[in-house]
Amino acid sequence: MKTRNVYARLIILGVSCAVASVGVAGTADCWVDIFDEPNFKGIQTRIDGPIELPHLRNIHDIDWNDVIDSLEVGPGAEVEVYKNENYLVPEGPVYHAPEIKAWGNVDENFRAGVMTFTANHRVHHLGEYNFHNQISSLKIKCVR
Repeated sequence: MKTRNVYARLIILGVSCAVASVGVAGTADCWVDIFDEPNFKGIQTRIDGPIELPHLRNIHDIDWNDVIDSLEVGPGAEVEVYKNENYLVPEGPVYHAPEIKAWGNVDENFRAGVMTFTANHRVHHLGEYNFHNQISSLKIKCVR
């Protein structure tokens, strides 16, 4: 009986290890590379997912709050970026609406506080999305 329990435990342990290694292998492509300059230049950091970061003040010992200028999403990831910490999305009126319209833009572009980038997306300058140096929190979801 004792021998059977030992074999059963070894089998369970082997199955647990196999499942754990599949989980790790499945997330190998789940990441985002962030850069502090346009065109994937400057300081670069890779953040592996899945993860939710309510603030970016200490990512690999660097304060990335409102610093990200370009990013690249891994082939197995989806990344949501937020202009505010704790994933807060602003509501209500946009201030300086007449000035925004004078620039030839629309209020809604400045109200959006969240944006999603899908797998393999490369953003050479976040200014194209009105997120230039404005990311304060993010979530990485593994999609494979």
